Amino acid sequence: MKHYKPLYILFPLLLFAMLWHLGHWGVLETSEARYAEISREILTSGNWFMPRLLGIYHFDKPLMTYWITATGMKLFGVNAFGTRFFLQLAYLFQIILVYKIGRNLFQNKEKALYAALFYAGLPLVLMSVRNLTTDAYLNTFELLGVYLLIRYYRHRKPLWLYLFFTDLALALFTKGPVGLLIPLLMVYPVRKITGISDNKNTIHVWLGTLLMLALGSSWFFYLMLKSPAFYHFFVDVQLGDRIFKASTLHRAKPFWYYLAFFPATTLPAILFIPEAIGKGFKQKNRSVLLLTLYWLIIPFLFFSASSSKLVLYVLPLTPYVALAAGWLLDEKPFGKLKTWYFVFWGFYLLILAALTALFLGAVPTVPYKPDTAAVLFLISGILAMIYFLFRKNKLHLALMSLILPLILAPVSTDILHQMKGEANGMMPVAGFLKKQHLDSRKILVWDKRLPSLSFDLQKDIYSIYHVDFSLKRHTEFQENQNWKKNLINVNHPEELAYLQKLAATPSVLIVKNGKLPQKFMFLTRSYTHHKTMGKWEIYY
Repeated sequence: MKHYKPLYILFPLLLFAMLWHLGHWGVLETSEARYAEISREILTSGNWFMPRLLGIYHFDKPLMTYWITATGMKLFGVNAFGTRFFLQLAYLFQIILVYKIGRNLFQNKEKALYAALFYAGLPLVLMSVRNLTTDAYLNTFELLGVYLLIRYYRHRKPLWLYLFFTDLALALFTKGPVGLLIPLLMVYPVRKITGISDNKNTIHVWLGTLLMLALGSSWFFYLMLKSPAFYHFFVDVQLGDRIFKASTLHRAKPFWYYLAFFPATTLPAILFIPEAIGKGFKQKNRSVLLLTLYWLIIPFLFFSASSSKLVLYVLPLTPYVALAAGWLLDEKPFGKLKTWYFVFWGFYLLILAALTALFLGAVPTVPYKPDTAAVLFLISGILAMIYFLFRKNKLHLALMSLILPLILAPVSTDILHQMKGEANGMMPVAGFLKKQHLDSRKILVWDKRLPSLSFDLQKDIYSIYHVDFSLKRHTEFQENQNWKKNLINVNHPEELAYLQKLAATPSVLIVKNGKLPQKFMFLTRSYTHHKTMGKWEIYY
């Protein structure tokens, strides 16, 4: 295929775009801030096995994401760039794996190439690597597991089998048992697609399973041996509640949640899927039908039936969307794809038009002044779309997917930088405290868990609990009562008295607008200055 030659520049371009101003906006007060702060505390304490969040043990997730993030900060400093760096490498590795999986399953380079290009531009995939969570790393290990499984069934050498089970252990060590779902579901379809019917290497399967359990579960068993409370925490709370009682975690969503959000976050490639499935049935294509059942329908039903739902939980289904879309694009004659070509072209042009309106100040609710680099990125995207309009072919239809990672991703860094306060980050507040030389004082935060502030200031803060759910921490694993110094429950008179003493010392009180009840307003009398920054009130 003569279109391959120019693609050697693809990965350097993607790496450049994804790393562009990656730390330009601070960690956001979502899951990202929590993972970043835990990793910072791991790095600061030197204890890589007992993670803490705001000074209190935090065992909600296994250690892999914290270790990777802490390593990034060790290399690049305690900053947002360091926390997100390895996510971008994971993204590039995922694209390679999608290509390798597609080439092995379809035995076709063109289908694999189209799938990799579609995957690179899926909005849900890009969301996962621009905001720190476990999901992108888990998706990487799941994709690697599928690839190693394919390699094993192609060559039947035990080495590939042991690598597969080692990868499953890493998936377990990233997010627990859910990390095994896709790789284990894919065992049957990969066997069928590769034409394997015997059970060769059974002893190695059992040994590999033991290896997986020994490596992947070692941390869990270590903690459970330390205290019976860990068994209840991991099995009943972390596993049972997430699947059956997500309301206790404030994550309960209706069954149809993913029916609405998964298609929206995989546009426009998802538009190919109904036709790809239909064509697979018509041709009785075993590869497409097996992938549809085992990499889309069964896991989709599993995630939909689970009580706990967040949109990134279905990230492991995105490779299927890319593979099926790549398969269909290669199967159909281009003459029958021209309508789809203009649909895709219109979708990406609409995104660029929205950015243009933002750049020109036509969105009054978002005051944004683009820098020169952002303008150049946008112009490059518009020129690419003009080129694609006059040079229509299958490869260019797939290449349009790169508008999101190559144009939108780097431009969004400048937008987020200018909207740090509105983007749910604490960098403006932290910057103010540093400018006023207040960051050395005790920082008291009213009824909010703000790991992003602790991260940005690189110091412990005092959290004041009144009613906020996020401050109901698991403290049963603490060795002593020292944690109470930094988590103050004002519903207890003795802790309220302790807070009053803290407020009388050199300190800063941070309150979300309108969240300090009238009966606690007396706390502000200890301060002579007041500053409003967006949705935050700062007393000092």
